[in-house]
Amino acid sequence: FPEHMFRNDTLDCLTEVASLTDLEPKYDPLFRKLFSGFVAQLGNIFSPETDLTQPFENGSEEDCIFIQHLAIFLSGFLKAHLKALETSETQQSLITGLYYLVRVSEVNDVEIFRICLEAWHMLANDLYQTDNEFKRHGYGGSVLNLGNNGNNNAAASRKFMYGPVLTGVRRVMIAKMAKPEEVLIVEDENGDIVRETTKDTDVIAQYKTMRETLVYLTHLNCDDTENIMLSKLTAQVDGSEWSWNNLNTLCWAIGSISGAMTEDEEKRFLVTVIKDLLGLCENKRGKDNKAVIASNIMYVVGQYPRFLKAHWKFLKTVVNKLFEFMHEVHPGVQDMAFDTLLKI
Repeated sequence: FPEHMFRNDTLDCLTEVASLTDLEPKYDPLFRKLFSGFVAQLGNIFSPETDLTQPFENGSEEDCIFIQHLAIFLSGFLKAHLKALETSETQQSLITGLYYLVRVSEVNDVEIFRICLEAWHMLANDLYQTDNEFKRHGYGGSVLNLGNNGNNNAAASRKFMYGPVLTGVRRVMIAKMAKPEEVLIVEDENGDIVRETTKDTDVIAQYKTMRETLVYLTHLNCDDTENIMLSKLTAQVDGSEWSWNNLNTLCWAIGSISGAMTEDEEKRFLVTVIKDLLGLCENKRGKDNKAVIASNIMYVVGQYPRFLKAHWKFLKTVVNKLFEFMHEVHPGVQDMAFDTLLKI
């Protein structure tokens, strides 16, 4: 593996071994040894803090293949042997391996992201089910026995252990959120904002998986999801990270977690979101800018009926805005305004 010329072939072989499932527990120590050794060797090539987006964009074909194979290896290993790696001796290697997977997930490649998404969906679902189980039975303390000289304290629980990694996963999910079916406005190959003509079934399926993953992650730590989203929204409003894509993915992510917060959390969160989006719509100039912001306002409000039912003042403001959007000459905005009003 350390030899550059053999690296991709070696990774292919390791992936075959790593993806083996339904084996007897006696093989678990071997998988733990394999994973720890692999992560240590990977650390000699690049650190878990390395931004891989530029190396992937500008690197050689071999480098790109390596990053893709790395995604397949890490994703496959975690799906097959996550529980086996949750021990005191491999805990650090597991967390480091997950940080590497976060870095790989950030790469601008749809196929690589979908490979990583499978692993994140599995992990988020698993942690959510465990968390729910413990809440339901009123257990305190730890889910895992990770040693600690026999002191099995609450800090060793799975949720706590994965916490810092999950913050990175939330950031990636929000930044790469796929387009929901309800959004009718897209950017064409010329960079113009137009009405969508055909549905992309792959993107719709990806949105559903991403939405589920983000809902699980929100249930696990609502405050973290909310803080990431609001800081990204602030960066849109002040213009520091303004772009159609950044605003779109953020608003699609905001709409996707409908129902994952308590009513009070949802109220506090949405009041800020809707006010900021309406302000952005007033202040931004340009037909295309306004069309993008309008589509996002409509998608977000259409996803939160509980909030609109409970807050008539906001509902009135939103409906007036929809009537305004119905007079837009942009066909996508007009159609979405009718659809959203019908939904409300």
